[in-house]
Amino acid sequence: MPEFSRRAALMQLGAAGLAAMTPGAAISQNPFASFDAKPWAFLTPDEARFLAALSDVLIPQDAFPSASQAGVVDFIDLQLAGPYGKGADLYLQGPFGEATPEQGYQAPYPPATLIREGIARFEASGTRLADLDASGREDVARRLSEGEGVDLGDVPAQTLFDEIWSLVKEGYFADPIYGGNKDYAGWRMVGFPGAHAYYTDFIGRNAPYRAPPRGIAHVPGRSRSASPARGRPAAPIHPATEEG
Repeated sequence: MPEFSRRAALMQLGAAGLAAMTPGAAISQNPFASFDAKPWAFLTPDEARFLAALSDVLIPQDAFPSASQAGVVDFIDLQLAGPYGKGADLYLQGPFGEATPEQGYQAPYPPATLIREGIARFEASGTRLADLDASGREDVARRLSEGEGVDLGDVPAQTLFDEIWSLVKEGYFADPIYGGNKDYAGWRMVGFPGAHAYYTDFIGRNAPYRAPPRGIAHVPGRSRSASPARGRPAAPIHPATEEG
């Protein structure tokens, strides 16, 4: 039977894995809480756990939430279920040979298949990323990023890492309407006030814009955006808080 509870997916990271991923973090902070009763749009629970573990190596918890705590896995799930995941804007015909980074995406699979196949082949070796301690996860992330010491068949490890890293950054800084950046975590980190219509009263001032973040679907009087809508494609982004 498919596992539809996102909270359960995170909790099954295991005690050692969860502690390594979010030291001191409460389960109530998990990234899947807002979607608890909804099935994944694309990911399986095992894929979600892999992505939560890897994304928290890339953006760990400090004064701000980690990537998974900020809803990045939900963002990735929605992206892989949509046009991006299907490679709608990519040329996916051969030949597939050695290429430079300037030549763009060169994998033989669309992004959703690339990530699914890459995770499956990595974990088929008997190593589950979510079960590793912090040091083990960092080592896997390094090897994937360098494309060395990881045999994923015709799935290029470095391309797999680059796609996931790109999605993690997008999910952490995109408008919350796309599923990530929960409670404006990414925008608060960098001091971006959000999608305000006018800044005319601030033109010419060389000073921080002191205003709380507000996204496309901001809830007036609250410090959060409305719940993300399913099936939307993607978009990105301090310390000021809004009461309510």
